[in-house]
Amino acid sequence: MSNLKVFIVDDEYLIRNLLKMRINWTELDMEIVGEASDARKALELIDDLIPDIIFTDICMPFMDGIEFSKIVKEKYPHVKIVVITGHDEFDYAKKSIKLGISDFILKPINSEEIRKLALELKKKIEEERLHIKEYEKVMKQLEQNLPYLREKFLIQLLEGELNPNELANKLNYFKFEINPDYNYFQVAVVDVSSGINNMEDREESNILLSIHCVERIRQILRNDKYTHVFQDNNRRIVLLSNNESLDIMDCCEAIKTLIINRYNCFVCIGVGNKVYGIEKIRDSYSEACVALNYKVVIGKNQIVNYSDITYNNDITWKGIPNKAEKIDFYIKAGMNNKLIELIDQLFTESHYCPGITIENLRLEALDIISACMHVLLEYKIDTSSLWEYPTKPYEEISRMDNMIDLKNYIKSLTTRVINKVHNVNEKKASTLIQQIQQYIQENISSELSLSSVAKKFYVSSSHLCRLFKKESNQTFVEYITRVRMEYAMKLLLETDLKVYEIGEKIGIKDSHYFSILFKKYAGCSVNEFRKGASNQQPGNKVDKLINTY
Repeated sequence: MSNLKVFIVDDEYLIRNLLKMRINWTELDMEIVGEASDARKALELIDDLIPDIIFTDICMPFMDGIEFSKIVKEKYPHVKIVVITGHDEFDYAKKSIKLGISDFILKPINSEEIRKLALELKKKIEEERLHIKEYEKVMKQLEQNLPYLREKFLIQLLEGELNPNELANKLNYFKFEINPDYNYFQVAVVDVSSGINNMEDREESNILLSIHCVERIRQILRNDKYTHVFQDNNRRIVLLSNNESLDIMDCCEAIKTLIINRYNCFVCIGVGNKVYGIEKIRDSYSEACVALNYKVVIGKNQIVNYSDITYNNDITWKGIPNKAEKIDFYIKAGMNNKLIELIDQLFTESHYCPGITIENLRLEALDIISACMHVLLEYKIDTSSLWEYPTKPYEEISRMDNMIDLKNYIKSLTTRVINKVHNVNEKKASTLIQQIQQYIQENISSELSLSSVAKKFYVSSSHLCRLFKKESNQTFVEYITRVRMEYAMKLLLETDLKVYEIGEKIGIKDSHYFSILFKKYAGCSVNEFRKGASNQQPGNKVDKLINTY
């Protein structure tokens, strides 16, 4: 850091000389750049010198030090001012601190005090300069990232992520031009494709193509300050217009023609309706995206206005009602036959009507795949093992040009999805029943019931009943009875516990009921079982039970 500049203002020559001579300013990395005997002369010199530190007396001719300091701080707020005062003016000097004066010293002047104060001011100035440098660095980085931040703001605007306060602040910060006389907005979304078959090459080519097209469109609309061109999160080109005189359909037609001729690529554009108010831009954008998605139906190099979709008499077939919900249910329930029937219904000739093309059916197929993907994601199933082809299903569908291949592909795909989901369900069911069986064994002394166990494992009683029968080939009651009776047999064999004590050990407090249940299960009474265990008579029925156990 260069030497700090010091300026002295005092009507007493001795004081000025004392400040200059008694302090080694060079040692402090400072230099005296000027002095003045009154405030008026000082103000004339300061504009040229712009010092870092000013020492000034309070009592001076023409203008006192307080008024002088006020003028300097208003013009140069960074300058540090030290007021020199006498004992009688102490309270007066204290008030001067409110003006932003750094400090004051009392006469007679103490050189060591001046030196110490100068060092403190030096440290403060260095810290302030460091903060200024850091701030300038941040501002430079911000300026460099401004285009990115502005585009992020525009995307947030499209998606309706900003509250009114955030919106107002960012509109002002990014100097977003809005037509003050026209509060309508309209959005168009442009999708460009190179048409390259190779997936990896296609993606890279489409990204570069989109970047080139953005710049080209910006050139076309460079004189239109109320129409903004940028990319959304899907790298599609967005036109956001607030220009009353712009016919966006004509503009899109010109853009489409220019891009096709210049880049020899495919272009599809979706146009949303005009909306009133900047907060409704999201609606127009959503409509434009919906319109754009109809490229699957109407083909490439088309402009689709959202309003035309509703009233287009050529597109009358609506497909199967609640299709996604049905697919979701059939997959989760493992009802493959029902899903096959739905696909057959979707593709059967009886559902054809004028205007339905292979593109329509491709769109329906994509809907089925999307529903399948939703279930797979919900079940956290890896999709990579499902594809029979080296490419993903979306690509395969785009290549298929006949209904038979398309239908068979979808049937094969959904069957594999159902099998995957079924395996996951089977595994979950098996694990659940194993956990319940372990819980029953560990808590057999408790009063276990179907409802209490179902509640413990967050399933319905009816579902647990069906699942238990399916997985263990016995009912819940049969299993818990078997566990209790086998444990009772063990206790009868290994302990001298009384009947009621054994009943309590297996969760049956009623000894009479326990005796009845034991006899029904074992074919003999408790006493007969225990007596048989001690006698061990060959051929005895009880002996067989003991040996079996």
